[in-house]
Amino acid sequence: MDLTFVVAMRYERVYIDIEKLKSIIRAHGFTEREFCVIMWGEDTHRTINEFKRRPNTTIETAMKVCNTLDISLDELFSGSDKIGDSPYIIGDQNIVNSAVINPDAKSLQSENKALRMLVKEKDERIADLKKIISQLNSLFEVLRKNGQNSDSQV
Repeated sequence: MDLTFVVAMRYERVYIDIEKLKSIIRAHGFTEREFCVIMWGEDTHRTINEFKRRPNTTIETAMKVCNTLDISLDELFSGSDKIGDSPYIIGDQNIVNSAVINPDAKSLQSENKALRMLVKEKDERIADLKKIISQLNSLFEVLRKNGQNSDSQV
């Protein structure tokens, strides 16, 4: 079954919330000065208040902020993919009380579990094959040495 969902992001604001940015910077272990140096270079005199002074941030600057802090644009701009009463769907551990979604979610969770088991089996098989290759290499070395010894005895 092929399900395709297209959800448009809804942003609560079109400018960067300075207080939220400051808390994200602190949460990532940066001082405001360290963040500004990463953003604008060692010789910069700019501060976080640059975003307040010039609220119309370019997408390039917003992406640089996001990449620096390893966050998404929706985190930076307080975005939401929630539409009305529809629930958030993130990952495979959602509890959604819907007659339409529940069967599909259960089937997808089962499929994810089966795929994880398959990957685990493949990883174990790869580990076994690596051991076998190592043993074969050791045997090859022994045979090579024995072959050299027999050649030198002739």
